[in-house]
Amino acid sequence: MIPALLAVLAIIDAAFAGFRAAAGRDARIFKRAYYQRAVLVGVGAGVALVLALAALTLAALVLARSPSALYAELLAIGARMLHVFLAYALLVVAALVLYATARRELRILATVSILGPFTLLRPLVVIVATIRGLGGGASLPAIALTVVSSASVLGLGRLLDRRYGREPPLT
Repeated sequence: MIPALLAVLAIIDAAFAGFRAAAGRDARIFKRAYYQRAVLVGVGAGVALVLALAALTLAALVLARSPSALYAELLAIGARMLHVFLAYALLVVAALVLYATARRELRILATVSILGPFTLLRPLVVIVATIRGLGGGASLPAIALTVVSSASVLGLGRLLDRRYGREPPLT
């Protein structure tokens, strides 16, 4: 359950990263299809990242002296990380619900006071979750997998930014 939740959160984060990377970089008036494509690109990149990290984790487990002990350790780290990620996700979902259902003024408030700052805080949230996850003590393979996974999630957003930054604007 814990690996599945972390994987789903990583893919959803990648979908949002795809949207963020594309936002404001296209001159079209009707942008729905453009944004849908950006979200799908993010989802595809997120799925690829999750599969790569799963393969890396599987390799670490195969090479470990005690695979069951490493897996239990990774589950404990993931559970601690989920406390941070789920709290953050709950606040983001609440802001999105407010954005989707409220009057124009409240939507602007949700964007400016919640969604904008939360986007800026995202790297800090990942770092805090990583520190919290590793805070109970961990073996070197567990530390390496956790840090690589967290850095990869943050790096994926940067890669999507670069992808959309290189595309020529629509004229």
